[in-house]
Formats: sequence, structure tokens, C-alpha cells
Amino acid sequence: MFTIQLPTLLVCFMAIVVILGRSNESSGGSMWALLGFGLAAVLCFAVPVAQIVVQDWVSRSGHTTIEGASVMAGISMVWSVLRAVTYALLLMAVLAGRSTVPPVSAPQDKNTDLA
Repeated sequence: MFTIQLPTLLVCFMAIVVILGRSNESSGGSMWALLGFGLAAVLCFAVPVAQIVVQDWVSRSGHTTIEGASVMAGISMVWSVLRAVTYALLLMAVLAGRSTVPPVSAPQDKNTDLA
């Protein structure tokens, strides 16, 4: 059940370890990245469990196949929105980690004559 989620879960776990390990040298984007990877890791467990629970509920409650399919489509939309939130949090981490100070330009040599 969780085997399909294993690559994503491993990347999230490694990212969380790296973020927490570098917390003393971290920028403002660390918290956003931690939230993004944390949500992705939670979804690795929540999505399969919720799908099994919903499928079991639909089959036991006597709903038709069409009703079950529409319930699963609705749940899939929720997962899609939560994945989008994950990417938005990671984007915030990238943007928050950038410096707002403009780059310093190199001083120009005033001793050069054009004539």
C-alpha cells in the first residue's frame, strides 16, 4: 500500500533531516520548506489510508458504482489541492530564501580616458 509512496517519503525524510541539521545556518525559507516537505510526507500516508477507508465505506454502504466513483473523484480533488499546497509552500521557501538586497556592482575605474 505504501510502496508506491516510498520514493516521495524518502526524499521528504532526507529533506527534513537536512533542513533540521542546518537550522543554525538557515534562511527564512527553512520553515516554509519544512512545512512543504512535512505536508508531502503526511500525504504519503494519508492518501492511501483515506482511499482504502472510502472504498470500504462505499462498498459496505450499498452505493452504486457511479456514486462510489463520484466520491473517489471528489477525494482525488482534495488530494490534488493538498499537493498544490505542498508545491506552494516549497515555492515560498525558495522565494523567502532569496536576498532582497540588490547585488553590489563592481566599482568603475575613473582613471581611464576615452580620448
